[in-house]
Amino acid sequence: MKQMKKVLGIFLGTVISAAAFTGCYKDLGAYDYKDINSLNITTDMSEADPAVFVTPDSIIVKPSDVLTVKLKVDQSLGNAENFDYQWLVTQYAQAGSNPNQYVLGTSAVLSKKISLSPNLYNLIVRVTDKSTGVSFYKRFALNVTGKWGSEGWLVLQEFADGSDVSIIASRDGSTHGAIYENVYSITNLQKLPLGAYSINVVNHQDATKAQKISIFHPNGGVEVRSYDFMDSVKAENWYAQKPGLVHMESNGNFTSSGTGYEYVINNGQISARQVGLTTIGTQPFYFNPPFVGSFTLSPFVISSYSSDNYVTLYDKVHRCFLLMTLNDGKVRRTSLVTEDDIPNKHFVDYSVTGDDANKTKAKAALDPATGSGYDMNNMKDNLIAADNAQVMTSSATPYWNCVFRNDANSNTYVVQFPRQYVGGYVNTATTGRYNLVDAVGKCPDINSATLFAVPTFLTVPGGKFYYASNNKIYTCSLKTPQNASTAVAQISYPEGTVIKAMKVFKSGYKPANLIASVPDGKVLVVATDETASGGGNNVYFYSLVSTGTTAGDINQKIDSYSGFGKITDIAFKKAIGQ
Repeated sequence: MKQMKKVLGIFLGTVISAAAFTGCYKDLGAYDYKDINSLNITTDMSEADPAVFVTPDSIIVKPSDVLTVKLKVDQSLGNAENFDYQWLVTQYAQAGSNPNQYVLGTSAVLSKKISLSPNLYNLIVRVTDKSTGVSFYKRFALNVTGKWGSEGWLVLQEFADGSDVSIIASRDGSTHGAIYENVYSITNLQKLPLGAYSINVVNHQDATKAQKISIFHPNGGVEVRSYDFMDSVKAENWYAQKPGLVHMESNGNFTSSGTGYEYVINNGQISARQVGLTTIGTQPFYFNPPFVGSFTLSPFVISSYSSDNYVTLYDKVHRCFLLMTLNDGKVRRTSLVTEDDIPNKHFVDYSVTGDDANKTKAKAALDPATGSGYDMNNMKDNLIAADNAQVMTSSATPYWNCVFRNDANSNTYVVQFPRQYVGGYVNTATTGRYNLVDAVGKCPDINSATLFAVPTFLTVPGGKFYYASNNKIYTCSLKTPQNASTAVAQISYPEGTVIKAMKVFKSGYKPANLIASVPDGKVLVVATDETASGGGNNVYFYSLVSTGTTAGDINQKIDSYSGFGKITDIAFKKAIGQ
């Protein structure tokens, strides 16, 4: 009996379950079912950039590149396209973190400037069929690389929340390059301090082929890696013991042989370190303590390419030149004679050998109104600019242009002299000084000029240079006799424009690489602030006339770039290893 009840219970349960299932089946049958529209998503490679798409599923870009991706979507049902799109970026490695910018777009074609720090990511596109709500996905490997081994102009800018660096990917303006924005903050995830005022590229031409980029800001600075702009060494840590006052003014290097020297001027004092294959990769790699003497230095270091140890410096307090060796910081009269560090006595007294008539002539040459000579022990005025006027080749005596101005800002002149080191400076110059008269028909606005740039392909002594005053750029021709130099305004920007930086393109390539396709010294690059007239912040490239009677004149605008923050400095970065 119990067994019969058990069997009956199983039977009734089965009937009840079947009845329930049948009821549900009848209910489901009341709906209108549609087949799922299966999607197959691939990359449309018909217009894809082969430099970006390594494969249809693998992408490589730099920060600030505009990434464009087009898709092919095949449907199993062949209906008209009725999709929603979403492009997302996620971490690639499981241990990584998702980036802040994770939604790139919602259109069928992705076209987006990439603002991600260098790393490997997943780029994922989600395609949703609107008619069914079913989503399909495709993944790309997205490699955001910070490799900046190619050429370009570095643009140091200031924004409300700090300073940053952008790159114009063009050598001389002959081709219009892309602008890579904010490469410092993209890599370091923070901006530079407000007030960053100088950016400089240090190229080693010896076997190390090293390249460094330094950026100075108030109370400090930083050296960044040249291929991704990652912070490398804070400027205050360039020394074994941090200087009491950090006010970086200039830095650079000289490498004419297998080893060379880097230098830095901080708060009027110079330090150096010898660089070679065995030392450049050694950390910590300190500069020596500052060379201390009677001098307080201007931030201009005058070198001769054939010597990486001897430099000519200017004492801005006593207003005199001095010759120094960077290995020991000693003041020298010649390459073999160490001189006592006595202000205004670093070289022999100014004189011209011979009879009294020659000595009288030498004295007359120093007359500031009529003479064209100069006394390296007693220049009497402020050195406000210095630049090489010839390509720095193996010549032991390339010419330099040094611009001086008096305290009253009423007299400006150029001293052009050949850089010496073997025999020292004989201090007998009766020519080489070009007085620049601030007057119509002469050199207008020269006494208010704030920026200077020097080409390197003209015949010297003499030649031309460029100066910026207010909203104009002048080309100045150096002529003799004294007071004969003239200048003409060749570029005029809108009223209210501030010219922020002006440099002649000097590539830093080895002399053997200065071929015709590299117009070294023949392009002028200018950065402006035209916000007063609504023109924004811009960088312009101008060609210089190469030959003929007008050689050295500013020819025409080659190219221009806009959309920057407040520009404070520019510098050319050559290709790594060249």
